[in-house]
Amino acid sequence: MNVEEVQRRLWEQSKVHKENREASLALFPTNPYDNRVRNLSDLIHHPVWLEEAAKRTFKRSKSKAPGIDGVTVSVFQEHETENLQQLRLELKKGTYRPQPLKRAEVPKANGTMRQLGLPCLRDKIVQEAIRMMLEPIFEVEFHDSSYGFRPHRSTHHAIFRCQQAMKQGFSWVIEGDVKACFDEISHKVILGVLREKVTDNKFLDLITLFLKSGVMVGKQLVPTVKGVPQGGVISPLLANAVLNKLDWFLHEQGAYDKNNRKAYDSGKPNVRFVRYADDWCVFITRADKHFAETLREKIRQLLKDTSGLELSVEKTRITHVRDGFDFLGFHLEKSVGQKGKLVPKIKVAQKSISKIRLRLNEAARYRPSQEDIETRVTRVSSVIRGWSHYFKIAHNFSAVAGLLDHLAHWAMVKAISRKNDITAGKVHSKFYYNGRIGVTAKKTLVRFSDTKMSLNYKGPAAYEPGNAVYLEDHEWEVNFFSSRNRPGQSDLKLKALERDGYQCRNCGCLVLAETSELDHITEVNSFASFKQANTLDNVQTLCLYCHKEKHRYRLK
Repeated sequence: MNVEEVQRRLWEQSKVHKENREASLALFPTNPYDNRVRNLSDLIHHPVWLEEAAKRTFKRSKSKAPGIDGVTVSVFQEHETENLQQLRLELKKGTYRPQPLKRAEVPKANGTMRQLGLPCLRDKIVQEAIRMMLEPIFEVEFHDSSYGFRPHRSTHHAIFRCQQAMKQGFSWVIEGDVKACFDEISHKVILGVLREKVTDNKFLDLITLFLKSGVMVGKQLVPTVKGVPQGGVISPLLANAVLNKLDWFLHEQGAYDKNNRKAYDSGKPNVRFVRYADDWCVFITRADKHFAETLREKIRQLLKDTSGLELSVEKTRITHVRDGFDFLGFHLEKSVGQKGKLVPKIKVAQKSISKIRLRLNEAARYRPSQEDIETRVTRVSSVIRGWSHYFKIAHNFSAVAGLLDHLAHWAMVKAISRKNDITAGKVHSKFYYNGRIGVTAKKTLVRFSDTKMSLNYKGPAAYEPGNAVYLEDHEWEVNFFSSRNRPGQSDLKLKALERDGYQCRNCGCLVLAETSELDHITEVNSFASFKQANTLDNVQTLCLYCHKEKHRYRLK
């Protein structure tokens, strides 16, 4: 079997189904359910299809956190043939049952925690096989102004599309955000959207099993009655399928081609939009703020009626392009350019600068005292490269990079100074190579300014079945305390967590291993050795926020 050819056939059949549905007339109605895709349940357990899904999963999940079974890619590949054969037989016989997700939490920019659900590796393989089927089917339906979690599309495409809308004279902007989108999507709505394109009850039952698999929080199984897990392979695609109704509703609000010219001549309002997952912007021209408020209310009502979702009140705002707005970490505004005219500019948002400053300190300074300097330099360099590659399209990137280079340099100097108990002057004399901090002349800290600013825009490539490339990795990277062969600080932390009932000793909030810190009640410097300080009686569990606040005065 040729995987690419099968995906092409699914794509073509989906196109026929869409054309048949849209060709329906009042006098000659057609059945909208004709030409739906069938027999997907027979395809999912085909050996070639499952092997291709496994290959893609191994490549993407090589260094990612495992699920509740603790099986990593290397462990699974030790008996890859037998494991895939067992998985295929379970799918064929209908005895396959996905395991519960592993709960993980990562901090968000607003101080709250993002709830993630991490599936086991074998479940990721099955979800990847499902995604390979649904992707060509729904790419036919998705709007061109949707950029999140789709092949050949990225956040940069969405940002440049916003810039184009500002160039075309759109003045008012509705900054939209769906409240807890992934957590609140109705399972009934998801299955209803799938039934519009797929007629295969066994396949839909398999989707239902994933939606109802539950989440392990500590040692307790919590059932999932709504939402899709952030961290699942098929979750982004399912969310896009549900929000696609919003896209086409906003499309109907605008005028295009000849109608656009007529609207311009008559002075009627026009609408464009850009959506990236649950974040979106609606651009309005030739209208006042009241028109924008009315449209926002229509959007709120549509989301409530079609999917049971609500708009986030704190994040949904109406602004003018001259005042600027934040979108996907960037700040877009229309201001005076070099020639004295108003031009749209892309800048690094202030929140993004504050966030990277914290990340630099977390990567360099807020680390276990046993961690060596080379590991910290490698980690901070990785953070710098990733951030620079993302924000290099900003007009003020060069200026911001210069500031952040200074901050990264001194964050590493302070980290080395504290670890080795030496002054900053001695750090520069021992760890300074050609103007950079490092452990050797070839192992130095990279700079933000090493990345060159790039303003070249190329639109997203057209979707081609079998040749889909995802430009951004949307599988969350989460660090967990894995099993160890010898006692260490991780073991002491887990003992403290169990003693404290998985609660922060300061604020009382519930925490997990990855969302808490092991804090010394009496400072380590007060003891003769680290071993004396590192006892269960002298440590406590603190959440990330309380731990940062406690030590803020020491790290300034």
